[in-house]
Amino acid sequence: MVRKFPVAWVVVVLVLFGLFDARAKAETGAELFIRLTCYSCHGAEGRGMIHPETREKYLLKKKVFNSLKTAGVPDDIIKKLKPLNKKKFEQLDEFLAALAPLLGPADLKTYQALILEHGGRVYYRKGDLMRGFENYPILAGNKEIYLFTQMKDILEGRRINGNSDAMRGIKPFLVTNKITDKEFRLIARYLSQVKK
Repeated sequence: MVRKFPVAWVVVVLVLFGLFDARAKAETGAELFIRLTCYSCHGAEGRGMIHPETREKYLLKKKVFNSLKTAGVPDDIIKKLKPLNKKKFEQLDEFLAALAPLLGPADLKTYQALILEHGGRVYYRKGDLMRGFENYPILAGNKEIYLFTQMKDILEGRRINGNSDAMRGIKPFLVTNKITDKEFRLIARYLSQVKK
């Protein structure tokens, strides 16, 4: 006599596996973009690898004092700045707050632009592309069909310019995860709807 109990369990397991597999494939384009690590080259939401904040430095040292003198700042003003010699400031408002008591409001207003020009440096601003990622395309806001076609062309070797080697490098990962045109279309649709 054949037992029906094990057969029922096999059916339940197969149905659950089918549901789990269907749920795994029912990811959104945004989820796929993250899971497939697309963001690591194209940035959050395909907007590019950008700096999340501004990085700047303000520093007065001998070289800066000499360039201020050459620019026409009087010696008495430069002497007033000496207490800040080699002190680093990461924010403009901190630097200006340190200058104010040394120079007073009138002299600060007169020489602030020159002091900032010679003693300050902005390394990058919030929203600037990170060094090394300038050649990766910003995907957000492009047409869905364009994005899909570019992904396919790169992976299938029809497009070999720019940084396409980086995307072809994840091809084994895509094959292992059984990523199909359906998932690429989901990613393309998602990116096309993201505002630049």
